[in-house]
Amino acid sequence: MTDPRFSFHDVGASPGGVRALAITDDAAVWCVDGSAAVVLRRSADGELSRFALGEATAEPRSVAAATRDSVWVTDRGTDRILRLDPSGVVWSTRAPTPDAGLGDIVGLDDGSAWFVEERADGIGRVDILGRVTEFAPGAVGGEPSSIASDGTSVWFGLPGAHAIAYARGGDSQPGLVRFDDPLAAPTDVSVGDDGCLWFADPGRRVIGRLARGGAVDEFVPAEGLRPTRVGADSRGGCWFTMQQRASIGRVDGDGRITTIDIPGDRGVPVAVAGAPSGDVWLALDSGDLVRFADPGDPADGIQ
Repeated sequence: MTDPRFSFHDVGASPGGVRALAITDDAAVWCVDGSAAVVLRRSADGELSRFALGEATAEPRSVAAATRDSVWVTDRGTDRILRLDPSGVVWSTRAPTPDAGLGDIVGLDDGSAWFVEERADGIGRVDILGRVTEFAPGAVGGEPSSIASDGTSVWFGLPGAHAIAYARGGDSQPGLVRFDDPLAAPTDVSVGDDGCLWFADPGRRVIGRLARGGAVDEFVPAEGLRPTRVGADSRGGCWFTMQQRASIGRVDGDGRITTIDIPGDRGVPVAVAGAPSGDVWLALDSGDLVRFADPGDPADGIQ
């Protein structure tokens, strides 16, 4: 069975190597290939670029939009935070803590970037002058795993502390949102245009939404589905991927959940990102990228 809304794109990534996706305002799609130690870029017209990071132990881990045509990248193997544009690496610096386990990164409107340090149980910030500052995540043993921003404030998942933390307006002292359920472990987070934070909690098999006022709603996909990655959209909903499922799901603003099978037995999605056009991009564990074109109302393709 085919579905014309899906198109598949071979970007030369290693099977199992792609870990993160980002889309810049010039409609280019960026991804990191940790296995090959490269950053890949697909331009709006389909031109492919492949950027090595210049050190033998490089292990790119995450990528996030920085400016209209540039991205931030974390390199776990060398403790570096880098900026790349269509010409390649234009700048880099190192985290102060060696072997910090750099993970997710996100860019803010003021030109700074925040990132998580999974092995050091910390978070970090790169300011516009390139200076790196490290902070405690707000809870000892929080195990920061992901980070997201609305452009001015940042949120990060702390599965080890059963909490979500936030830093508003560049504050260095994070606040905490704790859950009543002691098993809560939000591992991936994403912020929508409406300011709501969405999160995936694979252990409890739920997708959650934290409203601006602090209310938390949780939604449970069909029995047996374990959500893994989330990507908020511009219509008040959130797309998500599922463990070992060649499908994509969406929760709308009213909590209605739909799932759509990815045709062709091409692989399982491991990352999801929304484009300014409204399209959704996925990275598969096979190394392919997938474009889900202008989804509109996904109910047309519910499986």
